[in-house]
Amino acid sequence: MLKEQILSLLQADADEGESDFLKHTPNSRQTIQLTEKPGDRIGRYKLLQKIGEGGCGVVYMADQEEPVRRRVAFKVIKLGMDTKQVVARFEAEGQALAMMDHPNIAKVFDAGATNTGRPYFVMELVRGIKITEYCDQNNLPTEERLKLFTQVCHAIQHAHQKGIIHRDIKPSNILVTVNDGVPVPKVIDFGVAKATSDQRLTDKTIFTAFEQFIGTPAYMSPEQAEMSGLDIDTRSDIYSLGVLLYELLTGRTPLDPEELLRSGVSEMRRKICETEPPRPSTRLSTMQAADLTTIAKHRQADAPKLIHLVHGDLDWIVMKCLEKNRTRRYETTSDLTADIQRHLNKEPILARRPGTLYRVQKSVQRNRLAYASATVVLAALIAGLCVAVWGLMREREARRQADAARQQAEAARQQAETARALANAEAARNEQVAKFFMNATGPGVWRGQDATLVRRMLNGISEGVRESLTNQPAAQGDLWVSVGNSYAAIDDYPTAITNLQYAVIAYRTAFGDENTRLARALARLARLQSLNNDTALAKANAEQAVDIARRCNDSETLAVCLLDAAKSFSDSERPRPEAIPLLREARQLRTHTVPHFLALLDSTRLLVKALEGLVAEGREEEAKAILEEELKQAPRDGELLKLRRAISRGQP
Repeated sequence: MLKEQILSLLQADADEGESDFLKHTPNSRQTIQLTEKPGDRIGRYKLLQKIGEGGCGVVYMADQEEPVRRRVAFKVIKLGMDTKQVVARFEAEGQALAMMDHPNIAKVFDAGATNTGRPYFVMELVRGIKITEYCDQNNLPTEERLKLFTQVCHAIQHAHQKGIIHRDIKPSNILVTVNDGVPVPKVIDFGVAKATSDQRLTDKTIFTAFEQFIGTPAYMSPEQAEMSGLDIDTRSDIYSLGVLLYELLTGRTPLDPEELLRSGVSEMRRKICETEPPRPSTRLSTMQAADLTTIAKHRQADAPKLIHLVHGDLDWIVMKCLEKNRTRRYETTSDLTADIQRHLNKEPILARRPGTLYRVQKSVQRNRLAYASATVVLAALIAGLCVAVWGLMREREARRQADAARQQAEAARQQAETARALANAEAARNEQVAKFFMNATGPGVWRGQDATLVRRMLNGISEGVRESLTNQPAAQGDLWVSVGNSYAAIDDYPTAITNLQYAVIAYRTAFGDENTRLARALARLARLQSLNNDTALAKANAEQAVDIARRCNDSETLAVCLLDAAKSFSDSERPRPEAIPLLREARQLRTHTVPHFLALLDSTRLLVKALEGLVAEGREEEAKAILEEELKQAPRDGELLKLRRAISRGQP
């Protein structure tokens, strides 16, 4: 009936051109301005430009003209949004801000109502950008991001002490402004804040509609998403702070915002309440290489270093904030801030139960100088052990040469028998020494509890080298080579390879691409990779080591690299045919320019095995030709003569 009356009045107005229906509109209605625009004056404020707009309010930049002149932010409810519920929330935000006085929370200066009765309040104008954008634009390292984040935590703790829960912590509600070159984060938008005490934020009743989300889904705590009878407390803000910290560290939120919005309300609620996000370091390590490189660049680190920085303490801190069960989160924001400060101070954090290894790692980080000294002592000890091994092996090889000489002096039978008896006695003594040394240093000693303790100590030493010698790459390389060799001694080839890779990087940083230490480290790395069955990598590094050694024009280094490269081309302890040229060249260098007896014997032994391999493959003539050429250079070499006799008997 009403619809028909309205349509008939409109039709009559159209037919008559002008009717009383529209003539008698009160003039007062025509003169009232319903919306604000730049240039308008509202009380003592002149609106300059719109700087923001939310679901129910609009924010303008404005000039306050009295009693002081200053630039402010003027927030007013949108036209048509001035329902009782919205007005109540708007007034609650102004009241919440007015209750707080903290350098990291935007201040409220004034409040009032427009000519149309819509409430407004005037607050501090924050000239800044979102905290995540500020960190990325300025490429802040992880430590600086944590320091900014702790300021945000102080602000939220202040709000909690005033009995206010923010309930919508996210990057767009934390703006960073720069004062005298110092970044200062400001928490804004308490539009959905909640009082925790009996105080009232407004005289109007605030009632949240059934199944109405309060907050932003990607940053929302499970108890907010559930909308159950469970009351929301300050630990809901701690969850949101955990999401923010996750994003500052990884560039991503724990749950994908777009996927949440696409899933619908019920599925969104289920994911927030049930889906366990990956740890920050896990999220970083599973990213695509290009994305990870970009994120690491924004944090002034390379990808492996960034993952290393986040792994451990920061993983535990973030995941404690993101616990689905709020009783397992930090009790207060101050507890969260204190744990971050402990991490920055290299102290044990409370987010996890500290084990022995964890405490040792923290002790190393706090006492870098002492552990660096211990590292030097350990390196000296390892070097001493290596010298002892070299001496013992040299003595054993000398005995073998003596045996060969006695076999050739058959004419002096009595002298030979006497020498053989003496050699047997010496062999027994040497075997006892060798057995004692192998029992003391062999892999079996380090298994079980002792191996665990040694591995822990080596882990601490490696970390100490990384932390305390950052400006001394040459020293880092030397110590990592020693640590890598120690891991190899206990058959931990993957960790040994990692330490040798660190050494290669350090030597390149210190000396460039042409240096004898770099060549030796690459050769040793190739040998370890061969033992770990990384054949392709071993071959590439071996060839690179030999090439660098040649360019360095250092015969000793070239001989070492040739020998290690030949060892890298081995199958079941027998060098492959492609190792023969390397071994021959190494023997020539050892014989003519670098008379190191032990290394000469080592290269000869490997050459004999390689030639035996040729014979086994049916390439006997080729093996004989190489053998005769070598005997021309060393006609009294016992190992080569023994192989010649074996081939002649048809028993290589």
